[in-house]
Amino acid sequence: LLVDLLSKTSGLEAKYIIRTILGTLRLGVGEMIFLYGLSKAFGGDKKGKETLEYAFNVLSDLGEVAYAVSKMGIKKIAEIKPKVGVPIRMMAANRVEELKDVKKHIVGEVSVEDKYDGERIQAHISIKCQVPSVKCQEIILFSRRQENITHQYPDIIEGLKKSFRGKEAIIEGEVVAYDEEKNRMLPFQVLMSRRRKHGIEEYVKKIPTRYFLFDLLYLDGKNFLKKSLKERRAALEKVFRRLKPIEFGRYAVTDDLSEIESYFSEALKRGAEGVMIKDYSGIYKAGTRGWLWIKFKKEYRKELADTFDLVVVGALYGTGRRAKTYGSLLAAAYDPKENKYYSFTKVGTGLTDATLAKLPKMFEKYKLSEKHKLVETGMKVDVWFEPKIVMEVSGAEITVSPVHVVAKDKIKKGGLALRFPKFLRWRPDKSAENATTVEEIYELYPHTKRG
Repeated sequence: LLVDLLSKTSGLEAKYIIRTILGTLRLGVGEMIFLYGLSKAFGGDKKGKETLEYAFNVLSDLGEVAYAVSKMGIKKIAEIKPKVGVPIRMMAANRVEELKDVKKHIVGEVSVEDKYDGERIQAHISIKCQVPSVKCQEIILFSRRQENITHQYPDIIEGLKKSFRGKEAIIEGEVVAYDEEKNRMLPFQVLMSRRRKHGIEEYVKKIPTRYFLFDLLYLDGKNFLKKSLKERRAALEKVFRRLKPIEFGRYAVTDDLSEIESYFSEALKRGAEGVMIKDYSGIYKAGTRGWLWIKFKKEYRKELADTFDLVVVGALYGTGRRAKTYGSLLAAAYDPKENKYYSFTKVGTGLTDATLAKLPKMFEKYKLSEKHKLVETGMKVDVWFEPKIVMEVSGAEITVSPVHVVAKDKIKKGGLALRFPKFLRWRPDKSAENATTVEEIYELYPHTKRG
């Protein structure tokens, strides 16, 4: 059918037919622009954009949203429920520089939870036959990037089948690699070795996991997105049993700042990378990054600092022993409001010889002849990339730069930049849109220096 179609088209038409099929149109048009367009088309103005954004975050498909609003109208689309098997865009957290700043954003009780160094997974569970049994359950696992990664975690699938006591549900949790003998969590890099197409059963035995459940979004026909965290957790703990490798995420409920600080210290001792602090009465805002959730990874040893998930948008050729590869990478933060990437730092430190050797092949399919239209920077590089690959970077401090452009509209003397950056690891579990935001970085920059 495809060959027949292409034989009837011009070269230019064939080009865009293939790009459409592969999902690589590279138009540089953000999702929000489409939602504004739908709001204007079916509502007469842009006021319906927020409602359409809710529908998009639940359905994760602009085509589905367009079809739904054309049939139902904007008012009815606000009643859309999650569908088992259709990934919901995950809620994200903001960050604070000091724990005392939590009170500026959340009033009342919070849930303080361990922040695990693993892979966030959304599980969709459905019983397909009338007589409930393990055999008739269907379970799909989605990554943060909404990829179907069910085949990678057969141990988690079996655990969920035995643990779940309802008919259908959508839940979220964090999968971590786990050392059963020493009863401790293992680093993220160990878990990523489970990401493979072959030899999965061997690695299930080699690298056991634990799935720490922390949220419930949908249960037996009921939409839990607009219910409080307190209600969501109560329902979660009612319909799931703690049964290896299924666990509930550790947490404490309090409104006392000193208790939050104590919990944070204990979480670090347990091997967590920090804490998540969540509004206990807050709803689940799919696809958004707000102050209902706050993450805190404070410097707890002198050599460790808070980290940033940045998008690689360009590179400089190396010299000396790096002559056959890239010597440093230009990294950017994301602004979801503008749908643009603003350069934040140039990273060369921390890249091992093995990592450097892989860079040309790793970035080959993302190479561009000129700067991507969504990228903003004052820096010149040798090679430009499509903003796709995310890496985690540490640094000494945030400073003002004449070439980097994060928050340049808010800082008088230039944009914000990261000093002494160091590459830590790749983040294949995160898409470019999940990168650290411009607003997050601006909030971390001291108020006294903003000028």
